[in-house]
Amino acid sequence: MVPLEDEFGDLIGKSRRGHGLTVEELAGKAGIDADVISAFEGYRRDPTREQSDVLAGLLALDAEKLWGIAADTWAPAPVETALEGGLKVGQLWYGPDRVWAYVVGDDSQCVLIDAGAPAAEIGEAIGARALVAVLLTHTDGDHVSALAEVTKGVDVPVYAPVQELDAVTGMAVDVRPFSDGDSIEVGPFKFKALHTPGHTAGETCLAIADAVFAGDALFAGSIGSSNLGPDGFPVHKQTVRDKVLTLPGATKLFPGHGPQTTVAEELAHNPFF
Repeated sequence: MVPLEDEFGDLIGKSRRGHGLTVEELAGKAGIDADVISAFEGYRRDPTREQSDVLAGLLALDAEKLWGIAADTWAPAPVETALEGGLKVGQLWYGPDRVWAYVVGDDSQCVLIDAGAPAAEIGEAIGARALVAVLLTHTDGDHVSALAEVTKGVDVPVYAPVQELDAVTGMAVDVRPFSDGDSIEVGPFKFKALHTPGHTAGETCLAIADAVFAGDALFAGSIGSSNLGPDGFPVHKQTVRDKVLTLPGATKLFPGHGPQTTVAEELAHNPFF
């Protein structure tokens, strides 16, 4: 099983930066030596329960959930790859980048969501089926590394968040934008775009049937780095909460990194919510 993408130190670091705090500023507020906090964030030291609770309170993280990850007492249960309506999810893990690509479809047609796995492996997962579209949650390099090769010589549209369209325009012939709330109809499949900015300006979760492909908006037990800075950090958390974590608890979540999870698991165990 793929381990959690983020450990205690990642959670502290992401929240600290999201709040616009330096290590020294957080150390002063927490009464914990700055070298100790740096060691937490660098995976060189484990916290005590007291240290974990103090940092949780300062960084608006749920203390019980944070300690569950610090103590390594939780991991999400395996998620079934069969979706409502007879759809199936092929999961492609690329170890060097610790990233997922997904092939979603039925026995005759399919859609590629993100293109961070090797093109040959993506081709094997598609098999004899018709690839009707490529959908991108965002355009970071580890999510589009195989895009040009996958679409070369193939008449297939590539859909990307409107905010990031320019980043992939030269990688494929037919690049199309989508915006928040759009229904993206490709072949017999209909996805809904749920814009959850924070990791990137265009970061968008893609919902279909009883599943959401979350890109780097949400990981099991964490969120992606909020690269838009302190102003974007609360927006990142709020849009994930409002647009993803209000879905039924059994909704399956397929993130860009780390293990698959569900809405119920994240509500119960993700320290950011």
